[in-house]
Formats: sequence, C-alpha cells, structure tokens
Amino acid sequence: MSVVTSNRPAKSTQAVLEALQQLNHATAPDVMDWINRAPGAKKVSLTSVYRALNQLVSEARIKPLNFNDGQVRYELNNQHMHHHHLICTRCEKVQMLDSCPFQPVLSELKGKFRVDYHNFEVFGLCASCMQTP
Repeated sequence: MSVVTSNRPAKSTQAVLEALQQLNHATAPDVMDWINRAPGAKKVSLTSVYRALNQLVSEARIKPLNFNDGQVRYELNNQHMHHHHLICTRCEKVQMLDSCPFQPVLSELKGKFRVDYHNFEVFGLCASCMQTP
C-alpha cells in the first residue's frame, strides 16, 4: 500500500499564512485567535497553529522574532521587504528599521554559507519615552 502525499499545504498552514499576512509580529495565540474569529472558519487548536508555524519556519517562509518579552513572535520572511526592529523597553512600541547593518557580512558569506534569514532587534527608548521621565 502506498501513501500519496500532496504538495498542497494543510488548511491550518494556509490559515496561519493568511493570518500572518494581516497581523504584525504575531504570537501563536494571536494567530489562533485571528483564525478562529473568521466567520464560518473551522476552529484550529493552538497545537495545530504551533505545528504549522514550525513547518513554515523550517521552510524559511516565516521567521521567528524575539522581542525579549518572553514570547516568540512571527512574521513573513519577505525578502523584498527586508527590515529589522527597534523595540522600546518602556512602552513596547515596535518600529521597523529598513536598513540592514549585516549587509557587508552577508555579502562576505556568499558561497560559504546559505543564510535563510536573520534577525536584528535593537532595544532602547523611543523618542516619546525619552521625553518623559
């Protein structure tokens, strides 16, 4: 007996991708809530969301983010919109940093190491929090 596999992603994986297209820096519970709130949507469990997230990370379609808040967040690994993050340690506002300080290192690694993705987060105070004591 042979098992036929499909190249189509599981419905939960597709739903996770759709959620991440709408959400910024989402946690697994955020993704699950977004999917389960959709009208007429088949409910997904947190376990299914984590399974889909792990699969998508292993395929380098999404990337995990660590904002030092005890939660793993995820975003699409869109090479055309490559960016990094500035995270305010007081108000927790996240801003995107469009330039990549690692570009020289990445260029040097060409042919020596294949980089699927990288993260760079800078922690400190945003302009608003610097003005208030």
